[in-house]
Amino acid sequence: MASDPKNAPSPIPVSGPNLVKGIRIFTYPKLIFIFPTFVVALICGIGMELIGDTTEDPLKKDPQSAGATAAAAPGSPSAEAKAAKRHAESESVWMAKHRRFLTTQNLLGVLFLGILAFNLLIMAIDFPRFTLVAVLLLVLLATFVLLWIGAFFNYDLMRPARVVLGSVYATANSGFYFMIALILGVIFMVIYVTRWLDYWVIQTNEILHHHGPLSDLERFPTTNLKFDKEIPDVLEFLFLGAGRLVLHVTEERKAIVLDNVLFINSKEQALKRLMSRMEVRVTTDQEVTEG
Repeated sequence: MASDPKNAPSPIPVSGPNLVKGIRIFTYPKLIFIFPTFVVALICGIGMELIGDTTEDPLKKDPQSAGATAAAAPGSPSAEAKAAKRHAESESVWMAKHRRFLTTQNLLGVLFLGILAFNLLIMAIDFPRFTLVAVLLLVLLATFVLLWIGAFFNYDLMRPARVVLGSVYATANSGFYFMIALILGVIFMVIYVTRWLDYWVIQTNEILHHHGPLSDLERFPTTNLKFDKEIPDVLEFLFLGAGRLVLHVTEERKAIVLDNVLFINSKEQALKRLMSRMEVRVTTDQEVTEG
């Protein structure tokens, strides 16, 4: 029979440890995305320790390797001989600078500066999906055009690049890299601790906003709660799964915008489960009232 309690559908449980504690959402500053520089600083510091902290410039240490002028031949050299001699000296200097660029200490320094520049660029500019695709296509097109020009005119396009790179010599000892890693590590610890000064907790019946050193509390209702997930920067999402959550709360004129939420996909799934349980609970209460 319909009134038989054995045949009545069992209500879906709406309580549990996740619902009691709620979903905690922390926002982080942009500086959190500089962690690749922290990792590379440690790698470069260890690398410099392994090579004995060698930082001397090979060209200053051994000027002969830079192509010192050879002893003059007896007699008056011709113009062709002088031109050939200057060309040989230029080639010798270029090769010496190229070998200097390929030294371990210089490659470690260039690696550190390159990753640091890349990190600062990510923090300074947002790369939406279509913008990133457009930039990649533009780079591929420019590369194709340069390769075609080099092939058509039979010109070695890598030689100017090697000349420019040969003039770069950027090196530092292991202490410098370890100090950079220590500074960033301390900053990361401060960020991790201070995140508890401003965070959100979303529960089945209300949204709690904890902020301030004394944990001031704001409450918002979750009735008809809606939320949007946005990925303003594709590279930041690839690094730490970061994105933006926009909460639309009833009776609030402005939406609540939470930037730089890490691993936003997991937060999105948790919010979907929470909202589905909220709907089930409302339906069950209505059925109890009607009964």
